[in-house]
Amino acid sequence: MVLYIISQAHSWLWATVPSTLISQQQPKWQEQVINTHDLAIPLPPRKEFFRLILMSSEDIQKPESYMDRIERLYNQTGGQHVGIVFLVQDGTSKENGTRNLMTLQISLLTTYDIPIIPLFSVASLQDALFGFQRQLIASRRSVSAPVIDPLTTLLPYCSVNTPIPEHARNVLSDICHSIADVAQAATTQDGRDTLKKWLQGPSSSIVEDIIGFWEQEYIVD
Repeated sequence: MVLYIISQAHSWLWATVPSTLISQQQPKWQEQVINTHDLAIPLPPRKEFFRLILMSSEDIQKPESYMDRIERLYNQTGGQHVGIVFLVQDGTSKENGTRNLMTLQISLLTTYDIPIIPLFSVASLQDALFGFQRQLIASRRSVSAPVIDPLTTLLPYCSVNTPIPEHARNVLSDICHSIADVAQAATTQDGRDTLKKWLQGPSSSIVEDIIGFWEQEYIVD
């Protein structure tokens, strides 16, 4: 099995990735120069590839630039078999990385339907890609690629005291159907009242932690 990696390193965060992956014996990586994406993983049995770009919090500081990259990626295949790998821990705090990941997710909600793969260290990139590839192969009988639900993935970290306990997450999932819903609930008076109504007793402190998370320099449009 051959996987491909792009030679250009658009950020110092990913500088070691090409040499690290190419040095692997199994699977064997090949290097190419392509401007539209950073990685491509095969989708057997047909000769198709799933194309990915690498992003981090550093990219979120330049919205025009990263949206241009996403648009090029999306338009290359009409939105088919494309995704984003987002490095959550890039030297900033874990909380900031999670917030930037949610910023990216929210910015794509109305424009592009693209899965985002959270990555918690550059060293775990290959394992994350293999895991995602296995999901893709397992879903070949389905028309659509496996869906990474941002609510399920990100909800545990929408608090100043992570992770949010499972019971509270289940309640939040019942009343909020997206990360945007969680943000609105935590930043409006009506929403906060609803959270306090459903998360009473021992869970009341969890509400304050959620509200505190969204108050920390994060603006919801």
